[in-house]
Amino acid sequence: MDRPASRTSRGLALVLAPVLGAALALAGCAGHNLSRTVGKGNGEFHSSLGGPFFDSLGPAIPVPHMNLGGRYGVTDWMDVDGSVNATALAYSLLAFDVAANFQLYREPQALAVASSIRLYNIGDLNDAPGYRAYPELGLHLGGPVTPWLHLYGGVTSTFQFSPPETKTPVFLTPFFGTEFLMPPRGATNRQHGLALHLGWTNPWQSSESVIAYQPGYGGLALYLNYRVRFGGLER
Repeated sequence: MDRPASRTSRGLALVLAPVLGAALALAGCAGHNLSRTVGKGNGEFHSSLGGPFFDSLGPAIPVPHMNLGGRYGVTDWMDVDGSVNATALAYSLLAFDVAANFQLYREPQALAVASSIRLYNIGDLNDAPGYRAYPELGLHLGGPVTPWLHLYGGVTSTFQFSPPETKTPVFLTPFFGTEFLMPPRGATNRQHGLALHLGWTNPWQSSESVIAYQPGYGGLALYLNYRVRFGGLER
């Protein structure tokens, strides 16, 4: 006989698994500040916690996604980037993305503009291959308000190859973020940053048939992002 706690955990998993899957399809991974490339030979580790708001378990809360990843400067104007969704793995979903980020314009300690090409990959480990892919194009702008406070924003367009009937093939997500940079200490070339990232996918479209997202149209998402950069501090 199952213990009550085991039945509760199993029931929670049955609820959260489709919620996580739908959230992955709708909002992808958290977008960190990509307005500046890291520079040739420099690297960055980044993580995020949060996701789209949903009310399937009661009060509207962000889906608890944990994303881990990094990027590397191939040239001064191009990065390669990628991340994996650690939360999805707990529910037998493999969710990861790979990307390239291109610097279009940059002034030191001023406005920077970049574009990105990303591919989201989602697979069901319990029903292999169960694979889906979502390509994404992004435009990213950002700049400092003070040396240690940066604002950034932009828009991403994520595409699905076989959308459900009457549903859009494009997820358009305008986003805005506030990033706090921590001054490096001593001779270290490491720079830490903490950001709040807000995105709203297809705000004009009802998403009730997908899942009960809040505020009822599109998917409003909130993430807490952390990153540490190795080199490229003056970019």
